[in-house]
Amino acid sequence: MASSSLVVTQPQVFISFRGRDLRNDFVDSLAHEMKNEKLNVFIDEDMVRGKDLHELLVEIEASTVAIVIFSKNYTDSFWCLKELARIKDCVDRGTLMAIPIFYKIETSVVQDLTGDFGDAFRSLKEKHRHDPETEKWVEAIASITRKSGMELQEHSNVKDRIFRKNMIVEVKKSLEYIRNKADQRRRSETIPYIQSEAIQSRQSETIQNIQSEAVQIPEPVVTPQGCTFSAKQLKISKWENAKYWTIVSISESPNEEAIEVGKMRVCYYLDVRGSFGTGNLTPGTMYEVVFVVKIEDTMSIWDRPAIVELMVPEKALQERELQFVDLEKNKWVEIQAGVFDARPHKAVTAFTLYQFDNNKKTGLVVKGAIVRPMV
Repeated sequence: MASSSLVVTQPQVFISFRGRDLRNDFVDSLAHEMKNEKLNVFIDEDMVRGKDLHELLVEIEASTVAIVIFSKNYTDSFWCLKELARIKDCVDRGTLMAIPIFYKIETSVVQDLTGDFGDAFRSLKEKHRHDPETEKWVEAIASITRKSGMELQEHSNVKDRIFRKNMIVEVKKSLEYIRNKADQRRRSETIPYIQSEAIQSRQSETIQNIQSEAVQIPEPVVTPQGCTFSAKQLKISKWENAKYWTIVSISESPNEEAIEVGKMRVCYYLDVRGSFGTGNLTPGTMYEVVFVVKIEDTMSIWDRPAIVELMVPEKALQERELQFVDLEKNKWVEIQAGVFDARPHKAVTAFTLYQFDNNKKTGLVVKGAIVRPMV
């Protein structure tokens, strides 16, 4: 299989897409423009998806960034969904960053699997109903489509050329972010060994900032009574950038120990998520999962509602909308993500609070999340 990799020493960008028309009219141009920007891009040159599927999956494993171009016909393809599942696996392992592109199809249609897009997905899943891998398709659609991405509406005034240019800007930002994180990790590993004690003293604050992200925050301990997530134990998009979020230590009464919360400074999308194993929960007991947040007076008007979800293996996705403006301000409030009954076997349950519309957002404080038996 021929590939369009440019320079093997550069981080690779994998493009997942469906359809010869999209290939000839959009993807080829995108790949050419990315090469002109000295980006190492991989696309399947042969278009024989089944023949070289293993090689495609290997290329995904070797990539640093994956662009997933969701179009109207994406879910017609067994191979596209296999690619998507592998991309999610790599993202979950922390070896790949995924950028979803909604090309002339509404984001909500893809996320909610509605219309012809959803019908094609269900038809293909039914056709392969005896393949356990199809459950990974469902999880991949739910996961990858919630990442920060870009949408080009079908009747948009934005030309494809301009949209591709903006895509390349986002890819460069992603590669730069990954590169900076890798540099920080290397610095955090080497600085304590090469600096003198005096230099370390003068630069202690810098070193602490570098090392703070390298320190592994312990996962919450799950017991039959559930567990509690601190803000740091949740995965909050852009958390590491003080421009968007800041960590604040607060004590709400003289007798209470101070806690650290996440305070949103300014963001353009919200994505807060967590997961836990159910092995130590009591089988047959109903549990609920709630986020604990505070709405400040300074909260901006969010154009779209936020979505809360609970993903329990072998169960339908639980999701609902909420408007932050409807919540009481300046006090901790609980937002239920969903409820579930604990099963005897071990499983991983995930919960998410998100809102994407690219408008500036302020005024949210995240305290954490709670998993507990229902009374």
